[in-house]
Amino acid sequence: MNLVKTPDLRPTTEGGKNITRRDFFPQIVAAALSTGTLLNPSELIGSPLSPTASPLNSSSRSGQRPLGKTGISVSEIGFGSHLNSENRSDPEGRVNQIRKGLELGINLFDIYNHGSDAAFELMSMALGPFRHNVIISLVSVWAPEETMAEVDFALDTFNTDYIDLYRIYSESGNSIDRKYEELQKAKEQGKIRAVGFVSHDHSVLVNTLTNYPELDYLMLPYNFQHQRFKPLKTVVESVSWGTIKAIKESSEDPLHKGISFDTNSPSAHLKKMAAGDCLFGACSDSELQPLVRETGVGLIGIKPFAGGGLTTLNPSHPVLQELTDGGMSLPHAALKFVLEASEFSSTIPAMNAIDQIVENCAVIDGGGFSSTDAMLLQLYADAANESKGKYLPEKYRWLEDNWKA
Repeated sequence: MNLVKTPDLRPTTEGGKNITRRDFFPQIVAAALSTGTLLNPSELIGSPLSPTASPLNSSSRSGQRPLGKTGISVSEIGFGSHLNSENRSDPEGRVNQIRKGLELGINLFDIYNHGSDAAFELMSMALGPFRHNVIISLVSVWAPEETMAEVDFALDTFNTDYIDLYRIYSESGNSIDRKYEELQKAKEQGKIRAVGFVSHDHSVLVNTLTNYPELDYLMLPYNFQHQRFKPLKTVVESVSWGTIKAIKESSEDPLHKGISFDTNSPSAHLKKMAAGDCLFGACSDSELQPLVRETGVGLIGIKPFAGGGLTTLNPSHPVLQELTDGGMSLPHAALKFVLEASEFSSTIPAMNAIDQIVENCAVIDGGGFSSTDAMLLQLYADAANESKGKYLPEKYRWLEDNWKA
């Protein structure tokens, strides 16, 4: 991630507006609204949410969970905004994707970068008509001494009085005091609702939360192949012993190789299959989990598909064909696995096409993690292990080192 400030995007005209990039996008949004290609946001989600609104009741709003102690409720599936080249050049298409996400229950929109590709401005304009119905999540990338100026720039760009979630990024966890203090000051002034932290290193997250227990939320990598954070509700409890036994007795099944089955003691062997309560591979106890419970910090999962690497795997097994013929989907199972960990409020896959959005959102209210989900993911986990990390794009190889025990 590039942590270098990008001053070319900072406001240079009267009123702090960047005219050259911001004039174009409102025209696209206005045209879409006038032609009916965008729904009125009040018809989609309901009444506006103000910075001082009471916490949403997750039990009465389908597909949402409270984000730790923040008083903010977020959709179980968030909208990741790592924009591909097509969406960078097609703002109207991006508006339609956001509209589809809103229709399907997404309220959490993560705007990852505000660099020279204008993704920041594009997302701000696309979200503009829906501002009071969405939770905006940003990452601070300017120099620590310019953090408050960066927040003000974001407020101006999004034409809003507050940003819901603002996080600090650090791989080392060192020297974040100044940025943390500035974001906390912005929170006290009502410019930010919640201050968070994100890192790709498990130990850094543990150390940072230990030193900054007042943090409102964390963002961390978590998927079925990289499980350093052990689910509080062990996923193995969802697996039917009868189903496992039936598969084990089928011909040539490498799915659970090395496990001795005893029909008189299914629970013991389910625990063996779980390899220490982690269903798909070895998983050490996480030092982070007790800190999460103690501090009440919220959790948002990232990299649910391991940077897309897991979706490139092609396991060869007769059970896989049966599962896919029966309508099983790797994205569905992978997202449900993350949400099975009750501490996670949301997971944020990238969203760059309408069909991706529809498939990802089908998980909302789509039922819990099942034995067939477990079987499907085990096949993919086996294939991932056999590839010895080669399934990951090079820039995501760190997942194997930092997140798999």
